[in-house]
Amino acid sequence: MAFERLKSLLKNELGYLPDGDGLEVLFSRGETMNLSRGGIVIEEGMKCPDVYIVEDGIVRFVDMNGDKERTFGFGLPGTMFSSKHSFVMNLPSYYRVEACCPTTLMHIKKDDFWDVVTSYHELTIWMLQYAYGELFFQEYKNAVVHNGSTAERYRRMIGDRPEIMEKVSQKNIASYLGVTPEYLSKLKREFLKSRR
Repeated sequence: MAFERLKSLLKNELGYLPDGDGLEVLFSRGETMNLSRGGIVIEEGMKCPDVYIVEDGIVRFVDMNGDKERTFGFGLPGTMFSSKHSFVMNLPSYYRVEACCPTTLMHIKKDDFWDVVTSYHELTIWMLQYAYGELFFQEYKNAVVHNGSTAERYRRMIGDRPEIMEKVSQKNIASYLGVTPEYLSKLKREFLKSRR
């Protein structure tokens, strides 16, 4: 992938990119990973300290709610992620990240990531901004995405992230919304009926 496209995706995600050539140096340390649907990027219970950026496709973040699997987030092109437990504290990841469809990632080893980020002041500022961005999106998800009736959340997802509706299985969308696949089918029928 051309570095300019990847920079554009990251800017769309956060609205800000650092000046200088630090990002290109960082990208030069990465390697491309291609996954088919269901391919695992981060495995729960394993140390996975590296950093990933979604170039194409969609990944989902999955944990266990008791004995039930729960999708608690999606990563689209421009999303940068890692297991925070592994990256920050060298602990096993408590969640899994897997591809929802054919997906291409940039994979940057943790040591390479820190070597570059600590060498470029603008990248350290960018990473601070990125960390605050993650906190914002967590609060936004609680305030907007997970707020309201299931039908309202479904309509919001269609409006905000139509690519999820097109590329992610109904089972995984239902898990994210906290409903059964059958109830999601009912919501979909009602939505389509309301648009006629």
